[in-house]
Amino acid sequence: MALRIPRRLAAPALLLVAMPAAAQTRARPDPNPDGSIEIEQVRVGALALGASVGGGRLRFRGEEHRFNVRGIEFGTLGVSTLSARGEVFNLRRLEDFAGRYTERTAPRAAGSPTGPETRFLRNAAGVELRLRTERAGGQWRIGEAGVTIELR
Repeated sequence: MALRIPRRLAAPALLLVAMPAAAQTRARPDPNPDGSIEIEQVRVGALALGASVGGGRLRFRGEEHRFNVRGIEFGTLGVSTLSARGEVFNLRRLEDFAGRYTERTAPRAAGSPTGPETRFLRNAAGVELRLRTERAGGQWRIGEAGVTIELR
């Protein structure tokens, strides 16, 4: 015996079945990066003001592009160097790469106080960076930082 659904209920039932699959597809992050990135940066902080300078390389669509990194931070104290490598997501045009990126740090796993940190940065164009960072030296800061990237 086949199940018969009245026509007036068929369309809403189909939507209910399709909606969770569509929402799941949109919520899943893109596992395929659009490029890769390497950054070397020095951060210096004295009293309430700090600055960072450095540069890096972006590999995008088979070409290498060099860029500068700079930033101003508040509530920093100390000197540190930062090396980062990672992936670039949501980069459709090279022009979208430059800009101000805001940063957040993923919490470290319990019992691992040293080693690489994972940092996530995003700019106004929607370009996202996932970076694994290594830090040398010491710096104390209040709040999360951001950087400005400029293509050379």
